[in-house]
Amino acid sequence: MSQATQGQERDTLLQRLAGGLSRWSLRWVPDAWVVVVLLTFVVFVLTFFLGPGQIGIGKAGDLIAGWGDGFWELLEFGMQMALIMLTGFVVATSPPFRRLLTWVADRPKGPKSAVAVMAATSMILVLINWGLGLIGSAVLVRYMAARQPKVDYRLLVAAAYLGMAGTWHAGLSASAPLLVATPGNFAEEFFGRLIPVSDTIFSPFNMVLTVVVILLWVVMTPLIHPRPDKTVTPPAGIAEAEDVDDETVRAEGPGAATAPVQLTPAQRIENSRWVNMVIGGIGLIYIVIYFTGLEEGLLSGITLNTVNFIFLFLGILLHGTPASLLKQAERGGSFAWGIIIQFPFYAGILGILTATGFSERIAGWFTTIANEHTFPLVTYWYSGLVNVFVPSGGSKFAIEAPYIAEAAANLGVSPELTVLAYAWGDMATDAIQPFWALPLLAIARLGFRDVMGFLLTLFIAYAVVVSGAFLVAPLFF
Repeated sequence: MSQATQGQERDTLLQRLAGGLSRWSLRWVPDAWVVVVLLTFVVFVLTFFLGPGQIGIGKAGDLIAGWGDGFWELLEFGMQMALIMLTGFVVATSPPFRRLLTWVADRPKGPKSAVAVMAATSMILVLINWGLGLIGSAVLVRYMAARQPKVDYRLLVAAAYLGMAGTWHAGLSASAPLLVATPGNFAEEFFGRLIPVSDTIFSPFNMVLTVVVILLWVVMTPLIHPRPDKTVTPPAGIAEAEDVDDETVRAEGPGAATAPVQLTPAQRIENSRWVNMVIGGIGLIYIVIYFTGLEEGLLSGITLNTVNFIFLFLGILLHGTPASLLKQAERGGSFAWGIIIQFPFYAGILGILTATGFSERIAGWFTTIANEHTFPLVTYWYSGLVNVFVPSGGSKFAIEAPYIAEAAANLGVSPELTVLAYAWGDMATDAIQPFWALPLLAIARLGFRDVMGFLLTLFIAYAVVVSGAFLVAPLFF
């Protein structure tokens, strides 16, 4: 009997329940693009029957016109999101960063400390960049498994996912907070002004809550590590290093793998360091000039564009050569296709909501079920619920921003707190939604049901703590 089968037979009632929920999700929740198409139909039907205006052919035509007119309104935002994924991947797969992960993997002295270090590393990395944390944690799983053969492999992989499940939307690549701080963003008209990151990401409330969540999960993960007789150890071969030196010559033709390669002038340029060093140095000089020239302080200059600029040029410098950089950029691009194809459809939904005025009606519903004290908590849970079906913090914000902004204004809730409630709710249910775990699970060779028992346990404690925080949050804004 295999270790995986033995582990399943020993599952607790909670783990069996979690596994059932995960299997339901994987069986019945379709691909994210299919979800956005179905969501478009749902929004169309709701606005047709419940939105302002008389029901008829003319109203249907207006809805379609609003959908088409808004279809390309999020091109800039979609590109920004794709670059967060791509630049994070490029940095995570650079040789210096892999050496850093190797050093981290050498720190734990046993299985319990291994899962604690994995949890902390995952949550800290995604605070810097969620693309970096997603891929870096997946790489660290393999390094850690090689050094800790007695660790429960399922819990190790679950710990590697905790950054995406609990801290990414509170950090430097947080979609909604960075978007509302970026000049000319689509949400500016809904909130009435730009919202600097000093009032969201770097607010005392957000930073304290982030630290609390990190400490909570770092303490919890060792406590839920199974006993040795119930531990499912890493499968054979999973710990073998799969990293390849990316700074290799991009040569083609028969015998290229066995015979010495005669470099052409073009290949010499592709494998030389001066190209990356020169352009990377120019990028760093610009960053220094940009931030030192700000009159309102460094934090006022942190936007989606500046974060992507920093990580792009950091990746260029860390890879050393164009050959290494372009190889990993090609690999990273394969993870960005979902963002590229989905965002125009979310923009279409946004077009329907704003063109018909239906967002105002939804805002009215929020106003009736919440007050200025409970609105942040209601927004937190509503955002988490929608995330189960639309697991994309950036694109989902395009749908929710019009009516949660208006409802907040009606109730007198600050825009800063509204954005934070949305952001924390958006990532909360990532712990029980397999979409963002798929790259990690593919590298780890596990199914989501293998880790969901642990994730659900951690999610329950997380949800209680964060819900309490947003219940009292209006006192701090």
